Amino acid sequence: MLGSIRHNGPQLYLSATSWLLLLLLPWAMPVQTAVFGIAWWTVFREKRSSRAWGIAASVVFIAWFLLPILIPPHHFFSGFVLLLAVGIVGVIAFSWPAELPLSRSPDQLAAVSGDGTSSFINKALPLFMLLIYFRAYSWWLGWLGDNELSSPDFIHGTVILTLVGLLLVALHEFGHTFVGLLLGMKLRAFAVGPFQWRIRDGKWEFRFELRQILATSGATGIVPTSRQFPNSALLSMVVAGVVINAFTGAVALWLAYTGAPQLQGVLALFGTFSLITAAMNFVPFRIQENYSDGAQIYQILSRGAWADYHRVLAVAGASLVSPVRPRDYDIEAIRRAAHTIAQGRRGLLLRLLAHSYFLDQGNATAAGEELLEAASIYNTSASDAPADFVSCFVFGSAYIWRNADTSRQWWAHLEAKSPVHNSDFWLSHSALRWVEGDLKGAGESLDKARTLAQQLPNAGAYEYERYRCALLHGMLEDICANPAAPVSS
Repeated sequence: MLGSIRHNGPQLYLSATSWLLLLLLPWAMPVQTAVFGIAWWTVFREKRSSRAWGIAASVVFIAWFLLPILIPPHHFFSGFVLLLAVGIVGVIAFSWPAELPLSRSPDQLAAVSGDGTSSFINKALPLFMLLIYFRAYSWWLGWLGDNELSSPDFIHGTVILTLVGLLLVALHEFGHTFVGLLLGMKLRAFAVGPFQWRIRDGKWEFRFELRQILATSGATGIVPTSRQFPNSALLSMVVAGVVINAFTGAVALWLAYTGAPQLQGVLALFGTFSLITAAMNFVPFRIQENYSDGAQIYQILSRGAWADYHRVLAVAGASLVSPVRPRDYDIEAIRRAAHTIAQGRRGLLLRLLAHSYFLDQGNATAAGEELLEAASIYNTSASDAPADFVSCFVFGSAYIWRNADTSRQWWAHLEAKSPVHNSDFWLSHSALRWVEGDLKGAGESLDKARTLAQQLPNAGAYEYERYRCALLHGMLEDICANPAAPVSS
């Protein structure tokens, strides 16, 4: 525009919109860079301001879509339609109500003793992976040119990258699932990006998570069917994800050089990304609470506290599909693991498993001690734990400690997490009403809990749920038989 002014002189006519753009456009990229940079940093560091900056960055995408509408000849449809979609998804994702304010424990990226990772790798690897994938994509574009294949535009390139990423994740999780099923395990959950299947209260349900629409992450929940599940089988299931990515990547690259021309481009990109994914996932690292397959392989082979943790987790999973109950857990393995893994969700889970073990054994005193340790971990490093974890505190505060105020405080935490109204929820509500002296409300909630608990499958974890209902039912009967006895203390 400045060149046009110099060439045409004073006779050049510019509209008010053009003059405005002339003044503002030079600042567009610096401002966008600043907004995107701050948004990335605040999200990466999980700052409280990350929501506002994430929304601001998403609005920038929407603004770029609106730009052709403002500039003559005012085109509505343009190549920026994808930016509009990304902006809308970003605004929705960052505006979505959070269960708890974003907070960051001091050691969230620090290595945990014996977990096989290092703090430096945990912090540096995400950026390194981003650079590797970017370099691979650049190589792919050059490869397309060398083979006289057309390169995709921005929209088609983004769509291809998203689909390739989802396929990589799906194959990786399928590898875990396939080998696990061959070894006699049972599938409980399967997630690829926004598509999530899982068993809740004994029934399969499907959920489409809009916030994960552009995510290329996944998970597999597969559990053994007995306490004697060998470590070798567990190890094989974990390794399978890396193996399937390496195998399919090698096959895809071979087909890219020898196969049909119309599929060469996509196969080359998929093969390259698949091999990189396999190599990276074999490196022991941790991102937030998630360990790579390489880290899990190291932990299973270590024969230390982390090996105990994986063994404990496998037995707890077996209680969902077999007669194994919490009273059948290996309490010594739980304690060995809890001694090393004493923070975060994993530390909280170990203490709650110990709590369930003692409560199922009828040892309320020891169960209360473990619950107290679990509460300390929750308050210091695991306040983002799911509602199922928090309901244990509501019930334990009422049934074991007989403390109405504490139970009510935990109930506030539970409600803040938008819990599912299942048998566990109504049992916790019944315990709260009982300890507060509302026997009628406690009885009504307990009836709902018992009805829902009876509908659960015949497995150890659900038998334990029915057992807890029976414990509270017995307390209610005792109160009704002796109304003068105090409830809370």
